[in-house]
Amino acid sequence: MSGGPEDKSSMEIILDSISSPIRLKILRNLSRKEMGYSELMEALGLERDRDAGKFSYHLKKLLTAELIEVDQRSRKYSLSRRGELILEHLRKLERDLGERRMMIVRRSDQLIEPFDKSKIAKALVREAKLTPRLAEEVASIAERKLLDLKIDYLTAPLIRELVNSILLDKGLERYRHMLTRVGMPVYDVSRILKRFMELKDYRFFLERSSGSIIREYTILNMLPRDVAEEHLSGRIDIYPISSWLIGLFARRYGFEGGEMVDLLAEILCSSLSVRKEVMIEFYSGIKPEMLVKILSTAVTHLPMGRILSLKLGNHALDKLIQGIQTSLRRRLGFIIDLSEFSSKRFRDLEEKIHRLGTPHIYTFNGGILLSGYGVWDRSPSIHSIGTVNLLGAALESRRNLDEMLERIGERVTNLASALLDGLKLMEEIYGKNRVRSIISFAGLMEASRYIAGSTPTISEEVVSTAKTILKSLAECVRKVGDGKIGVAGRCPRSAAKRFLRIDSYRFGEDLLAKLAGSEMYSYLPISARERFKNIGDRFEADLELAPLMRSGYIISLSFRK
Repeated sequence: MSGGPEDKSSMEIILDSISSPIRLKILRNLSRKEMGYSELMEALGLERDRDAGKFSYHLKKLLTAELIEVDQRSRKYSLSRRGELILEHLRKLERDLGERRMMIVRRSDQLIEPFDKSKIAKALVREAKLTPRLAEEVASIAERKLLDLKIDYLTAPLIRELVNSILLDKGLERYRHMLTRVGMPVYDVSRILKRFMELKDYRFFLERSSGSIIREYTILNMLPRDVAEEHLSGRIDIYPISSWLIGLFARRYGFEGGEMVDLLAEILCSSLSVRKEVMIEFYSGIKPEMLVKILSTAVTHLPMGRILSLKLGNHALDKLIQGIQTSLRRRLGFIIDLSEFSSKRFRDLEEKIHRLGTPHIYTFNGGILLSGYGVWDRSPSIHSIGTVNLLGAALESRRNLDEMLERIGERVTNLASALLDGLKLMEEIYGKNRVRSIISFAGLMEASRYIAGSTPTISEEVVSTAKTILKSLAECVRKVGDGKIGVAGRCPRSAAKRFLRIDSYRFGEDLLAKLAGSEMYSYLPISARERFKNIGDRFEADLELAPLMRSGYIISLSFRK
């Protein structure tokens, strides 16, 4: 019987060996450097116990085709001369065909993803009400035209504009009208209007519609090109970018006596300019009954997504808890200075607040906000949070710590430059020395484990690596931050989620799931899911890392009986 490997020509064996996406990934990984068996498996996102058989099968195919070779002494795999030639011809073929391995699309929600023409077809059916057959035809034409453009990154508006021109060419004007943009796609405006009618809150419509325009304008016209590229590619994140030109992340108000109504009026008048947290710090007493009434009014009229945080004295907090309304609890937060409480009072208070389900933090620093950020010079406002993707930098550097630190330094420098530009804008509105920004990070422990070597529990080497990374980051911020940017140990969850989704395209879903899970990178220096040998080791790690983050360090604890 014929058809076995011995009956195939050399060319047939080569073509068969490169017909698998996994084998192509092996070749491309080995084109960068020699790799051992385990290292290569990890780079592909394969599990040694589960996927060893499949991995060995693919290696054997490539060895048989003589595209790779293995050093008998080091047991490391490398590309053969034949493998290098095959890869070189594949790259040339991709260029000649006008195709890359994938076309990348920058979505309007700041994510990037591989181009998928089926999404065009689905949007045409959903938004323009085309028939599925006609939608598929238009999507295929769009794909061919986009390939001819040879653009590094596609954008959602560019694709929409191209599809509109195709609809016009085909005489489908009435369908094109449904895809028109009015600052944003008509379909998106319709969805926002529908949600507005459900909420009966005009501020929701204003914020969502203006936010879309501000986000695009900021990325296209305000941020330096390299910063915009790094933000869109998921190497850094700027939050909140949808209000970066006109608003703040958080604002602190102080009540020193007088009319509380005046303070309430000021807070509500400027509420749309604050994206996340409004904090009130009380320096003088106020009757609890009046306070509950004022807070009820404030929380009811704050825009969606905001939280009102309070720093109160010992006795006022007790009385407030007793009179607080259930409907307010999730939109209020307490900042509790532990220096004002005995250990017994702390236990009693924790039980009461826990029963209420009200967000709260304990602090030894009165300048910390509920969100975990603080400024060192008592400036009342925080403009924005810049986040560095540490795990992404570690993966790009392939476990080379020095190379990773160099990448982090470049990104922090670029990020700080953009944040300082933003602070100049805010100083024109709020005055000099009254606004600060923060640089934080995501995926610290994941990156440290990857660099130091994965272990079931966090080892001393992992903590030492984390400390080295943070020292380098903090020193860079000190040099380039002009005294106006601090380092904090918490990043926005939206950044941690966005990084994971983008890096899953860059490095593979299997590898990222193994290193970071499936939801998000850790947004705290040490997340609750990290495992230590004992609680003492956990606190030792916190004590080593916390001094490097002068603008806030959060320890998340879970109390169990």
